[in-house]
Amino acid sequence: MTEVLLCWHSKGNGLVVLEQAIKSLRNRRILVDKVVYLVQEADLNIPATLEGASIEGIELSVEDPTKHEDIYALVKDNVLPRVFECEGTLHVNVSPGTPAMHSVWLILHAGGAFPVGTRLWSSQYSRETKRARIDPVNFAVNTYLSEINKLQRLEPERAIYEPDALSPVRRSALDRLARYSRVTGAPLLILGERGTGKTRLVETYVTTLKNCENVVTVACGGLDSTLAESVLFGHHKGAFTGAEQDRKGLLAEAHGGILFLDEVQDLPKLVQRKLVRVFQDRKRRYRPVGSDKEEIADFELVCASNLSVDELRKRLDDDFFDRLSHLVVQVPSLRECREDLRGDWLKVWREIRQRGDLPLEAPWSVALEGAMKNHPLPGNLRDLQRLAVLVIAWWNRADLDATLESALQEWSRWTPSTILDSTFGNGSRSERTKWFRARLAQWAKETYSTWVAAGEALDCDEKTLRQDVVFLRRENS
Repeated sequence: MTEVLLCWHSKGNGLVVLEQAIKSLRNRRILVDKVVYLVQEADLNIPATLEGASIEGIELSVEDPTKHEDIYALVKDNVLPRVFECEGTLHVNVSPGTPAMHSVWLILHAGGAFPVGTRLWSSQYSRETKRARIDPVNFAVNTYLSEINKLQRLEPERAIYEPDALSPVRRSALDRLARYSRVTGAPLLILGERGTGKTRLVETYVTTLKNCENVVTVACGGLDSTLAESVLFGHHKGAFTGAEQDRKGLLAEAHGGILFLDEVQDLPKLVQRKLVRVFQDRKRRYRPVGSDKEEIADFELVCASNLSVDELRKRLDDDFFDRLSHLVVQVPSLRECREDLRGDWLKVWREIRQRGDLPLEAPWSVALEGAMKNHPLPGNLRDLQRLAVLVIAWWNRADLDATLESALQEWSRWTPSTILDSTFGNGSRSERTKWFRARLAQWAKETYSTWVAAGEALDCDEKTLRQDVVFLRRENS
């Protein structure tokens, strides 16, 4: 098996640290075949091989080697893609470099950014004794980011949201989803426009965070109002005409896992009222149709809807809505997260791409970038899926520009002339203004870290921003 060593160049000790690390690993019966060597000086003379290992130098321009965020971004964008191209086991020597560089290795490891099986090492060299040693770093911190990244590697064809989102609004939504998903026994309500990937968030983020593999999905819009109760609760033989045998309902099937009510607003009112008692009871007791005995199903409840909170409140039974709306997460539309669109496009492309003659990397051009910036994307991820299919249909390996031009022309033919109503909130002008001010306040706080800094940036009092964001909290409660 190939052994790959990743590390920074030690400016103070030159190649000595690298040489000693390779030798120390050899003493542990790890024969390094390849070194991915990160350097800051363009004119550094790096040998092609050292101690039998080939060396690939990657120049990273680090203006301030003490800034964690700059180093993190450079490594994530320029080093990790190259690392994943290397076959074999990855070893990271965390010792060379500045303290900020050491920290970034640990952060990436905790976030699951490295290939599965990566090992961290700490090397020491004594100039007095001329002796070197290298010890394993046991930093077994597991985060939800690491679990999501692991899932992405296991199922690379699935278009899963990047957990380390670039846009503040998506990062805030995913962080809230992570926080709320860890609460056991409390219903979770996920809101978002059609095509924002609510179902996939349940199947990836929520199942990972709740440690539940079993998800029973109920497409509420497809339930027959006369049979919905039987489908959910189950029935006994002879309970009604046609009930020729006992049937286990979806509540029983969800035992030990997650019951996911998709487009919950379409659930028949009669069933809503019968579910109220089930959801308010910690033991989740219910009675199958035709039975005089209660049964128990232990499951986590997750609901999703493409309606706003106000619209959903009008559609659902009051008591039912109250039971569902304790923990609410609003998934932002793609047009609110333009910074993440290129990453979204890459994931969608890899999911849609089926032919071996198509590139693994999603096609990109100036024209495509412009379209991504201006398209209203009313279907969100579905719009990107449609674009990917069009690119494949018009594919011409010899002329990528012509391919994208034809695909974009077809794509734009179906572009609505105006942006969706929910882009500016819902309701009257006054309500939409409050919605905008609340979003602005929340964005400023997330961008500038504190209310004081946010107020200074927007030239207003911090109390004003705090009052503005109360509207958004009330809307999501």
